[in-house]
Amino acid sequence: MKPKIILIISAAVIVAGLTISASFPERTLINLILVLALAGVLLLFREKISDFGLCAGDVSRGLKYSIILLTLAFPLMLYGSTLESFRNYYPIWAPASLSIENLIVYEIAIGVMMLYTEFFYRGFLLFGLSKSERYGKYANLIQSFIYMLMHAGKPGLEVPYSFIAGYVFGIIDLRCKSILPSFIIHFTGSLLFDLMILFLWNG
Repeated sequence: MKPKIILIISAAVIVAGLTISASFPERTLINLILVLALAGVLLLFREKISDFGLCAGDVSRGLKYSIILLTLAFPLMLYGSTLESFRNYYPIWAPASLSIENLIVYEIAIGVMMLYTEFFYRGFLLFGLSKSERYGKYANLIQSFIYMLMHAGKPGLEVPYSFIAGYVFGIIDLRCKSILPSFIIHFTGSLLFDLMILFLWNG
């Protein structure tokens, strides 16, 4: 797929995401639809979905990187969970704090959102642009920068952190030829952070 087409489709997806007003459950459904739509677009252009990271890739290497990065990120998450800005923002679906059942439903929905996030930024954008002679060198910077911009409005420290995380995710996924490592890291990190917010410092 030509880089211009990837960028045009990506811009359309981003604009749609910014302009559509939706509740958390609706947003989850939209994210699922977007994953299927992007996969459908790739098939329409006769692209292999695996070439865009939607595959297992190098599982053993991916798991190794996931464990290492989660271990390194744990102290940062622990610190972040003590900050009022994060505690007031997460979990992003308030009912998640009311019962274990709600929390489970919430984390499943977050899993769907993380799948969309990793497939779009690290898969569609990064893997797609990395094949280009013109954009290949800058593919990881491009997706990381856009990913950072989409964090505007979240707690302040999360904005620069998202750029660094997005860039590291990109390196790992390219090495493992899959978005699975970044999905594992992103979802597990999010789950751990939610648990810290909800249970660690209460009382």
